[in-house]
Order: sequence, then structure tokens, then C-alpha cells
Amino acid sequence: MALSKEYEAILIADPDLNEEGITQLKTHFADLVTRHGGKVQDAQVLGKRKLSYRIGKFSEGNYLQVKLQMPPASVEALKRVTQLIEPVIRLMVVIQSALPAGPQPAAVGPAEG
Repeated sequence: MALSKEYEAILIADPDLNEEGITQLKTHFADLVTRHGGKVQDAQVLGKRKLSYRIGKFSEGNYLQVKLQMPPASVEALKRVTQLIEPVIRLMVVIQSALPAGPQPAAVGPAEG
């Protein structure tokens, strides 16, 4: 089996999706991750939020954050298939190690002496 990496996915779905629809989307996405050789570690519904910019006819979206492990070779296929799910407006997947762990220290200039 190929080595897996940790990723974080953010799905933005139709703002009119009800709670049941969001739960179905969460389950469907988890199934897709599994079919592509991955495993969902955590999934959280972040709720409805205003978008930074309009996407098609949408100015708001329901956000779903999913932490997962999967082989790097499967990520592009997962993205393609997920974009075909009707309520999904946008999907972003980033590798977990690329995310900052916490607050970053302020830049300090060279020591004077």
C-alpha cells in the first residue's frame, strides 16, 4: 500500500442545504475518501459563512472541514469526483504539514552588539 499523507479538505456547499443534506454530503465525501484509499480522521461542520467573493450565483456557503489521510496519488482523483457532487460549490485540499501549527513568532532582526 502506498504511503499516506495527512490532508485537510474544506468543502463549500450550497447555502440552502439543510442539516440532513449536509450530513449526507459529509457521509458521501467520507465514502469517496475511503474508495480512493484514504481514511477520514475528523469532520466538522463549520456552518454557513459569507464568501470572500461570489462563486457563480452564490455569495454564501456551508463549510465542512475534513481531516484525512490518503495516498498523494489519489488526491487529484478525489478532487475531480468531489467537484461533480451537485451541492459542492468549491473544494480545497491542502497537505497538513503545509499548515502552520500555531501562532508564528514575530520576525526578529539581527542581534546588535
